[in-house]
Amino acid sequence: MSGTRSLLVVGIVAFVSACELKEFKNDDYAGSLIGGAIGGIVLGLLMIILVSLPLCCGILKQYGKVIGAIGIVLGIVALAIPFLGSMGSCGPFVDAICDMRCADNQCTEAEKQIMLDGCNILGFIFAYTVAFGWVAVVLGIVAASLACCVCCQCGKAKLDA
Repeated sequence: MSGTRSLLVVGIVAFVSACELKEFKNDDYAGSLIGGAIGGIVLGLLMIILVSLPLCCGILKQYGKVIGAIGIVLGIVALAIPFLGSMGSCGPFVDAICDMRCADNQCTEAEKQIMLDGCNILGFIFAYTVAFGWVAVVLGIVAASLACCVCCQCGKAKLDA
């Protein structure tokens, strides 16, 4: 994990070459990226469990259409949560970098935008690869697929005559 953090730091520092950094803490940034991935994983797992109740166990099958609709929507949302986590963490991170600049110089708006764009790109890649956002994608797809099966009344989700 420290190796990937170092890679992330090197990438961000490449965009921040105009700023001199006295102290660099990336734990908060990496924590927010991992937090987004964990949120997506948890939501995907919860949706898989919820849609499996009518599909596999026959429990709550009278509410199958509602559970299926909720499962499809939240399964797709689980795909996007790591992305949203990576986009939301870059603003404070770039502000912290600009605050660490030497002397009285502050980052210009153009420099901030360049750093923000670089942070967003690297954060997206980091969130979906190293921070296990890909697991949220897999679980979200599985949850949405199972929810479609519930809507079609496959398996034990079929209503009794």
